[in-house]
Amino acid sequence: MKNIKIIILSVLTPLLLLSCEDFLNNVPRNQWPVEEAMTTYDKAKQSVNGIYGRFMQGDNVNQDYYARLTTRSGLIQVTGLMDFSENQSNSPTNVWTTSYYAINACNLAINGIPKVPDSAFPTTTAKNELLGEARFLRGYFNSLLLLSYSCWWDTDDSKFGIIYRDQTSDVSNITQPRITVGESWKKVMEDIDFGIANMPSAFATPKKVSKVFAKAYKAKLLLIRGTQRNAAKDLTDAKTIIDEVISTLPATIKMETDMKQTFLKSWDSQEHIFVRYLEDVANRTSNAGYWSNYGFSYTAATKYLTAANTPLPQSEAVCGIRYGLDWIRTDPRWYIHTGRARNAETWDTAESWIWTKIYRMGSYAGANSTPKDEKYGVYHMRLPELYIMQAELIARTGGSAALAIAPINLMRSKRTNPVLAQIPVPASNEELLDIIFKEYINELILENGSEFYASFRFMKEGKTYMEVMKAGSFVFDKTKLQWPIPNNEMINNPLIEQNPGQK
Repeated sequence: MKNIKIIILSVLTPLLLLSCEDFLNNVPRNQWPVEEAMTTYDKAKQSVNGIYGRFMQGDNVNQDYYARLTTRSGLIQVTGLMDFSENQSNSPTNVWTTSYYAINACNLAINGIPKVPDSAFPTTTAKNELLGEARFLRGYFNSLLLLSYSCWWDTDDSKFGIIYRDQTSDVSNITQPRITVGESWKKVMEDIDFGIANMPSAFATPKKVSKVFAKAYKAKLLLIRGTQRNAAKDLTDAKTIIDEVISTLPATIKMETDMKQTFLKSWDSQEHIFVRYLEDVANRTSNAGYWSNYGFSYTAATKYLTAANTPLPQSEAVCGIRYGLDWIRTDPRWYIHTGRARNAETWDTAESWIWTKIYRMGSYAGANSTPKDEKYGVYHMRLPELYIMQAELIARTGGSAALAIAPINLMRSKRTNPVLAQIPVPASNEELLDIIFKEYINELILENGSEFYASFRFMKEGKTYMEVMKAGSFVFDKTKLQWPIPNNEMINNPLIEQNPGQK
């Protein structure tokens, strides 16, 4: 009974809307009950802006999530289990809980905004834009649940899809059954497509979702699904979308010539399509979460001073990498992704080679520098990923090696620091795909889980890259790509069944 009360309380919490000046400010200035929430344009906007407050702070669907995916790929041991041995009792709960918090906030906006008279909005377009944003965000979080806890790779009639919620939760509807995998994908894509159709055409900021991000994210989902299901239409549709996104990019989205500025500027860089933003408040550093400013100094780091008390060159640092040091450390982007920084603890003045593109100066040094360095962005999507996806989709839909390598060379040509040499046209499809895989790693390492999805899409000598990176006796099993549904949900929801083999 205690667990049930806790779950109900946590689900009901988002039913109070917070009025705020800044769209991510969580400090309530006033609260109003749900039935009175949607009466004005301002309150409708606040209901949508409030969704961001459910997930922007902390690590749950940010750096912790991506660190776990990187670990599961086998590339770097950061956090969580690498061997897919999670069961119901130790399945990660953060993504599950935070996603449903966010979905509940989405449903509040989606169900409330239509009840506001059109006359309360500047235009009906403004009303539909808010609905489009809320619908896309619901699709986004349902997609995280689908990829993370459901058998998303299975046939449409599989009963192991998501627990779908389209109403704000209360004691009468807190327990819901799972829908099928096919229904899950349909619900996700319907929300994403509604967002694409209704969100503003103009790109305003990477701090919020946009039509550009919605299209690119849909292409990414189709690429992930299409390669596991051998669905040619998914891949051709994804290519059509990504080609259109790249060809119509707004001038406000462009690559930094100096890659280092992408991370120094954080959410102020024009290279980002969607990035986690933190309000400039007194507890900004703590709001960033454990992995953003603390964890990497003690996990996946290399001590700057050796046992002989001599400096270790950056070119010899390991930073937790288990596979590919020969081509990761020799890529010039290694010197952008990693850097020398003080460890995070107040008492720990030692320095390490750390993933500074994420960690920056760390929690202690960053908070005590002048000016403070607390711009802990989480890079959900950057422009370079679109070029790499385009290259992969050309390769997987029958395009020539020359056509497929062109987007990667275009991306590389836009950098002056570091200078990235043009890649000759590969002699074989195997070589081409290997180059594309390594571009995902060398460009996007530890940013948004790309390593995980690439690790089972790409092959090396007849094995998935995941098997190659993990080595030993590990054998790829797609039925373990998702985590088990967490224990509390299984205990308190009698309407659902655990994923096969994951009790």
